[in-house]
Amino acid sequence: MEVASILFFILVVIYFSFSLTLAFVSKKLQKKGLGYLYLSFLLQALILLAPALLIFRLDISFSAYITGPIKVIITPLLYIYIKKLSQKNKRLTSNEYWHFLPFVLDCILTLIIAPGHASEIVRENNEGAREFLKIFIDGNFYFNVLAISARTIALAQGLYYSFLIYKLYQKYALLMHQNISEISPNNLFWIRFAAILVGVKGVVSGGELFGVFNIPLVFVAMFIFMASFGFYFFNHAMVQPDISFLEDVSKDDPSPMDLEKDEPETDLHVLELFKERKLFLNPTLTLQEASDDLYIPKYRLTKSIKDGGYQNFYAFVNEQRIQYSKELLRNLPENLSLESVVGESGFQARSTYYRVFKELTGLTPKEYIANSRSNNS
Repeated sequence: MEVASILFFILVVIYFSFSLTLAFVSKKLQKKGLGYLYLSFLLQALILLAPALLIFRLDISFSAYITGPIKVIITPLLYIYIKKLSQKNKRLTSNEYWHFLPFVLDCILTLIIAPGHASEIVRENNEGAREFLKIFIDGNFYFNVLAISARTIALAQGLYYSFLIYKLYQKYALLMHQNISEISPNNLFWIRFAAILVGVKGVVSGGELFGVFNIPLVFVAMFIFMASFGFYFFNHAMVQPDISFLEDVSKDDPSPMDLEKDEPETDLHVLELFKERKLFLNPTLTLQEASDDLYIPKYRLTKSIKDGGYQNFYAFVNEQRIQYSKELLRNLPENLSLESVVGESGFQARSTYYRVFKELTGLTPKEYIANSRSNNS
């Protein structure tokens, strides 16, 4: 029994399990938008099924019909999943169907070439599983046409969609920093690394053009990457909070009439009122909640924050939290831990508090306490 076939079989089980779990979570917890992701996992399991079935010496000629089209549809599905995170309506819009044009074209090419040649394309069943990834430029013409076209498209898609996903990350980062006061890795940061993984996945498909996965160590590296890739997306899909409010935020620009009504002078008194009411102690504070509490439009609060010298809402709120926490630290009894200061300052996560404190003061909280006590002694 070939080790490569066993590894393919393990990948099939992994991706199929991820797909079923996400489908269950989507239905049970009504977590919308997961359909694109669990469909991509299911298709990935299907494309890996053929080499896995070589364990049992089964006929895998069916793979001639599905391998190419599946290869070129998976990456667009991953991109659409990430794009729909910020939208309330998770269904495809008419201007998003173009993402599936390569899939349609590859289906047409497959239906032209594969009928009558499926067995030739897949070759003999006694070929090793790693041979499934190899392209014989001087071998079977039908196999080369389908394999090279699909893998070339998948390579281009990986690089292209990696760029698009990173642009989404930048867009989300801007909107979230302008509108919420607490950002965790589950909100956002994972998307940046997802862009890199999608690009690498495209390179993996490109590597198949040259048969590099026939080298045992490279093949094992590919197996580890594919398993890690699936787990990374699965893990973050499970913990990803709803950020569909970003759709409303991006449309919430003031009208020209509102801007004409706006007072020319700076509303710095708004910031003072914000500080007096200690709104920053709300760990889940949003721009909308702050504007409602202060009875001013969001765009005027944003303008006041920028006129006050702050980059965005997130930066303003967290600076107030750090200033408040510094007072708590100076008066912190020696028998109490720093953990009490984190929550009392309006932070949800210890890691976020330490990171922001270091960025704004140049010191860690412990170093700040030590300096304060030495100055007072």
